[in-house]
Amino acid sequence: MVGDYILGPVLAGIRVLDLSRVIAGPYCATLMADLGADVVKLERPGRGDDLRAWRGGHGMSAAFAAINRGKRGIAVELQHPEGARLAFKLARRADVVIENFLPGVAERLGLGYPALRAVNPAVVYASVTGFGQTGPYARRPGYNTIAQGMSGLMALTGMPGHPPTRVAGSVSDLAAALCAFGAVNAALVHRFRTGAGQQLDVNLLASTLSLLPDPVAQYFDTGQRPQRMGNRNANLTPAEAYPTKDGMIQIVMMNADQYDRFCKALGDPALATDSRFATNDARLAHYDEFRKRVEQALAGATTAAWLERFERASIAAGPVYEFDEVFADAQVNHLGLVAAIEQPGYGTARMLTYPVRASGTPAAIRRPAPLLGEHTAEVLTEIGVTPSDIERLAAAGTIALAPGREA
Repeated sequence: MVGDYILGPVLAGIRVLDLSRVIAGPYCATLMADLGADVVKLERPGRGDDLRAWRGGHGMSAAFAAINRGKRGIAVELQHPEGARLAFKLARRADVVIENFLPGVAERLGLGYPALRAVNPAVVYASVTGFGQTGPYARRPGYNTIAQGMSGLMALTGMPGHPPTRVAGSVSDLAAALCAFGAVNAALVHRFRTGAGQQLDVNLLASTLSLLPDPVAQYFDTGQRPQRMGNRNANLTPAEAYPTKDGMIQIVMMNADQYDRFCKALGDPALATDSRFATNDARLAHYDEFRKRVEQALAGATTAAWLERFERASIAAGPVYEFDEVFADAQVNHLGLVAAIEQPGYGTARMLTYPVRASGTPAAIRRPAPLLGEHTAEVLTEIGVTPSDIERLAAAGTIALAPGREA
């Protein structure tokens, strides 16, 4: 139904086979699960995804729970021919397959795109790697910090005179996850229109570079290598972090009207008429003098006081939080950006929620992350494997069931 009625999950009925590990591929699949897709995560018996062991986790970690919520989990040894055939059978009925093997590995396992397309021409097959399916680096393993270094992101990050600096968090992995998520859903739209699936080549290097369209444009425009500028914006000022009486505040000006209001709110209206500071170009030319003047004014009050004053003047400003302060923020809490779920094998796990609100098809965390092999019997039964065969496969080490689970 439409109008005032809320529709069901937007991806309900979409089957996703997640063959990927760690963050980029798995998080793409998790976002699909938040939107209602039935995601089956396949892991290796005995050890599972490497993320399970992060920070001393014994089969379940906070990171694994956050990155793999909403999925059903099976444990199948793909190096066993019968295990690879089970995965192929699952892929044959899947709408989406996500894998992050090095190029050539899926083909050797009989799970490459050409083999699947032959039996499932509508499949959307997302391959997530460090450097792509072809090219001189295609067979190199790639991780977050490697992509940050090679994309130029690290070259732009850091204080003047300091070496290139990594951006905290798994930025490149998440960039690839979000690129894959958008591409997979666009490919599903194409499939619904035409009936045809396709392979998607997603890689960390290209995805990280895609975060930098404006520095890239400026570099090609000027031919000049960008310099590391810390918290400064090379093209605007004020547009950076400043110290206050008790912390730091970010302030950003985009036009002359905003700057005039800023000077009045700062209590220094002469800044708007002084020829050294009246225009953005003039402020950049006299940057050190301008910054010192702004710092002197901001040092006279707390961050909270300045935020209140700038809000009244419609000036874009925000506090610079330490990480633990983020989760006490009123807007973060209003938006419901953190959820707490009961995670088997861990306890209460707090994690970020799906970041977009949709009026008709809201996302939700529909189940916790699976224990290793938790749904092996359930999923294999759905594709016609009998209880006796499940017992035989488990005894042979081809599959694994969750502790205490039987076929």
